[in-house]
Amino acid sequence: MRERFRALDSRLLWVILALIALGTLTLYSAGRNTPAASIWLKQSLWNLIGLSLMLLLATVDPRRLFRYSFPSYLLGLVALAAVLVIGKKIGGATRWFVIAGQTFQPSELMKWVTLLYVSHRLGSKSADSVGRLELLGAVGLVVFPMLLIQRQPDLGMALSFLPILLLIPLMKGLRARWVVALMLLAGLGGFGAWKVVLKPYQKQRVLIFLDPSADLQGKGYQVNQSRIAIGSGGLIGKGFTSGSQTQLNFLPVKTTDFAFSVWAEERGFVGVLLALGLFGLLLSRILDAAREAHTYAEAYFCAGAAGIFSLHLLVNVGMVAGALPNKGMVLPFFSAGGSSTLSFFLALGLIMGVLHRARVK
Repeated sequence: MRERFRALDSRLLWVILALIALGTLTLYSAGRNTPAASIWLKQSLWNLIGLSLMLLLATVDPRRLFRYSFPSYLLGLVALAAVLVIGKKIGGATRWFVIAGQTFQPSELMKWVTLLYVSHRLGSKSADSVGRLELLGAVGLVVFPMLLIQRQPDLGMALSFLPILLLIPLMKGLRARWVVALMLLAGLGGFGAWKVVLKPYQKQRVLIFLDPSADLQGKGYQVNQSRIAIGSGGLIGKGFTSGSQTQLNFLPVKTTDFAFSVWAEERGFVGVLLALGLFGLLLSRILDAAREAHTYAEAYFCAGAAGIFSLHLLVNVGMVAGALPNKGMVLPFFSAGGSSTLSFFLALGLIMGVLHRARVK
């Protein structure tokens, strides 16, 4: 057991523990005097399980995990298809299995399994020797689960696969033709999504983002209350459990999508800088792992992981501040949720393994 603890990267571990502490305080305040008063205890249990999984994976050679990436990918596709048929429907979406009274969202884990498999396939040879057909095949491996997830429907989760897609052309270098191709694909994809993929309520979110005052008591209510909470926090915040928007329950879904609004109201601009600084250290250390990795596959996985963490941070913080459309994407360590928590820690465990292997070899 002592050897397992020694395998953990101390610089990454302390940042993770600090973010867990901030998130736990936030959830305690968010659930206070509500039916979700014990949410912080439940989330603490998920964090403890996640830390244990990370500890177990830290001493495992990452190459062993890559060998199981293909069957894991196939199993993940089966789970995504099965959830559409036998999954539990909540709020108009069918995204969860119910196991022993607990909900499990397979798409949370699938984005990491997809990154693992794509990294393994493309990392088996140098970037210069990867051909166009192999790159297109990798794109297909990412797009297929995205389409299944959109059927649930869960656009936010589908979009969380984008860093994996971006990783593929980055392998070959950002040549002009790749940039132009990506811009064209993004434009065509956006137009096609608006016409065919997006549901009416999703289009409404975009329109509300463009004009937040259009429906302050309806579709624009959530973001408007979040902006009020963040603004009222001022420089140093209103203090722990003293945020009016939070404690008077004006702030919606404050234990998940808008948890960061709770932190901003209570800790103010200084607290926001602290949290963002810690996330910056987290991302920096993950990128260090990519640079120190011994194999292409390990480097690709760590780079993709940094992209996924960055996207969650950008979208969630941008959403609660009203700078991006209201699209549910959890904030790691702050938003409550078992499936997302375990999936993030599993990824961090593999990254710990990459760092440990770089130190000892």
